Amino acid sequence: MSRVVSPQARHWRSAATALGFLRRRPEPTRSELAAELGLASGAASDLLGRLRAARLVVERPVRADGPGRPTTTVHAHPEGPVVLGVDLRHGDWRLAACGIGGELELLATERHGGQDAGAVLTRVGGAVARAADRLGGRALAVGVAVPGLVAGTRLLDASMLGWRNVDLSVVGGALPVVAGNDATMAAIATARGYPTAEAQLHLVLEVGIGGALVLRGRPVQGAGGLAGEFGHLPFGDPRQVCGCGARGCWGARFDPARIAARLGQPDPADPRRWLRRLFETPGPSARERRLRSELAADLGRGTAGLVNALDPDIVTLGGLAGLLRDAAPGAFERAFEAGLMDVHRGGAPEVLTGLAGENAVLVGVALAAFDAVLDARRLALWAGAVR
Repeated sequence: MSRVVSPQARHWRSAATALGFLRRRPEPTRSELAAELGLASGAASDLLGRLRAARLVVERPVRADGPGRPTTTVHAHPEGPVVLGVDLRHGDWRLAACGIGGELELLATERHGGQDAGAVLTRVGGAVARAADRLGGRALAVGVAVPGLVAGTRLLDASMLGWRNVDLSVVGGALPVVAGNDATMAAIATARGYPTAEAQLHLVLEVGIGGALVLRGRPVQGAGGLAGEFGHLPFGDPRQVCGCGARGCWGARFDPARIAARLGQPDPADPRRWLRRLFETPGPSARERRLRSELAADLGRGTAGLVNALDPDIVTLGGLAGLLRDAAPGAFERAFEAGLMDVHRGGAPEVLTGLAGENAVLVGVALAAFDAVLDARRLALWAGAVR
């Protein structure tokens, strides 16, 4: 027996598709949105009217470049739904509210200094509860990004944090939780800056290295959601054992404690800040310059290997990766060129510093959470509450 779908349900399915496009393509024109949804002008006007009435979008006029009717761009409504995004990093955590269009408001940040998972998540959960209470019904979900292997809402292993088998859903309280690897979340946000890219390789260097392959704006997740663990490819020293249990991991080359040991320095108290200073210092010692060149070459060589394997049309660098490349550009370029197959050397993808910046992880995990919870049913409930 065929299932009859009411016009109301069809309307909100179209609305969910339109808002999904808005998350992947910031500030589209009305005509771009209509083309994406396959709608005629009248149907697009009806849809946008419903979205405006529900305080989901606003439209702003755009000056026409030539003859013809001026159009508008579509933006998330400033009083629309939000997701609370949590970025759990190696030394601190940050909480922000993020709207459908990726606009971000930082709400809280706190250092955790290597505390155990239970203590940190209790603090985060308290901050989430206070933020959700302040926002009222606008907060729809919580997105949590962590530097480790995530399946569902369970953190399987974050070797740099020393956390294993941790339930991340405890931070959400009454709100649903969506969790993911921080590098994958950064890739989602970065992809929004390159909407015409078919296949984008995004690499993130923090305290270790990871990333994602993004196809038409969506990251490749793999069978168990664990794809993109590029830092655990055997591009490093096969004598070194990584915290993940494997030997020769690429990410171990960028471990701040090991880098500091090579310089004869103690383990840094704030690894990320220490790495940033190392990469940014304008006049380092000869020993530091050699080490920066070696690390930049490691980054270039691994990037070439991934280009050979994945065939992206663009490569973007996030976190500290762009700083490292810029600290020793010659070393990076020589290693990258040498590592490419002949078929790529004539038309290798451009390697760019990603546009999303410091907040890429927060924006990405919030947009991923919207994808999970902002469906037709939720939109109908939201619209009913607004009226």
